[in-house]
Amino acid sequence: MSKIAAVVSDVPRQRDRIMSIDAFRGFTVLAMILVIQVAGYTNLPLTMSWFGSPPVSTFKHAGDAINATGVGLTFTDLVAPFFVFIVGLVLPFSRKRRGKEWWNHVGTRTLLLILLGVLYISLILHISYWWGILQAIGVAYFMGAIAMQLSRRWRWLLVFAIAGFHLFMSHTFHWWLHLGDPNASFLTITNLQGDPLRPLTVHCTPWASISYGMITIVGTLLGESVVTRDKTTIVKKSLIIGGVFCIIGYLLHRFHFPDFAMNKDAVSASYALMTSGISAWYFLVFYVVIDVWKINKWAWPLIVFGSNALLGYFLQPVVRIFAYALGFQPYLTGYSGWTGMLVGLIWTAVLWLVVLWCNKHDIYWKI
Repeated sequence: MSKIAAVVSDVPRQRDRIMSIDAFRGFTVLAMILVIQVAGYTNLPLTMSWFGSPPVSTFKHAGDAINATGVGLTFTDLVAPFFVFIVGLVLPFSRKRRGKEWWNHVGTRTLLLILLGVLYISLILHISYWWGILQAIGVAYFMGAIAMQLSRRWRWLLVFAIAGFHLFMSHTFHWWLHLGDPNASFLTITNLQGDPLRPLTVHCTPWASISYGMITIVGTLLGESVVTRDKTTIVKKSLIIGGVFCIIGYLLHRFHFPDFAMNKDAVSASYALMTSGISAWYFLVFYVVIDVWKINKWAWPLIVFGSNALLGYFLQPVVRIFAYALGFQPYLTGYSGWTGMLVGLIWTAVLWLVVLWCNKHDIYWKI
């Protein structure tokens, strides 16, 4: 059987795996596929103001609302933080397993994530480059690895230092969050006259990715407790980390609203802190149910995605190309409301079946 090397996060060997980590990762991949599919649908359910956003469905980004400024926090805005938090969560496992080879692995993985991000966006979206989520994950991963050289106390301080620095730069220098002429077209492979800076701001500017690195560092704080496998310690640390960062993130969000508010487009400090805390609490729910209470059979569908996360990410456009070539495009577009959500779930199930087939045939994609 063939085996392609690739997964966004390091994980323990099969006999050492903690099922709740794979389930949490799988839940994140499932959520990502679902919200990407329904992004173009209208009048989605659960529409209201989320942490100060204009009315918007929680299955869309706060920045997608009409007259949106980016302020707010929906469920969709949690997907990217979940990814980078999990990256930090498993870093202690990776360092423990790889020993002296770990730093070579860190350097190689960082470069590959950034290069894969550029390649993926360039080929799929037909642009020359774009600072997308894979590149941000690469930066966050490297920051988490560097931070692992510090003690826990210094990592706590580092998180707040990065938050303060990002906050200062965001409100002092316009170029920190905004590049290029917002009225100009993008530089693309087919439009070489476009603005070469604008593609660097669609997800976030490269340097604003340090906020994702902040979330990864928080993930390492919990990951060191998870690697001990002491249930009491894991639950305690999850509660503490979740509580501290949720409270501080929310207070910062309200302190100078909307300038300091949670904003995914800017990857603001309050957004990073708040979502770090929420990530810790989400993981705690998975951990208690699956690894403490041993109620785990329900998690198998999530683990299908979670054990092959990067392949699930890259298969989306591939499966879509095949679906459109077979004439299914009319069945995937133009929906609204709960019907749109149903179609999104059906599409997610199709991707799940493809990943399941790959898993059964030992086809994984790991970096």
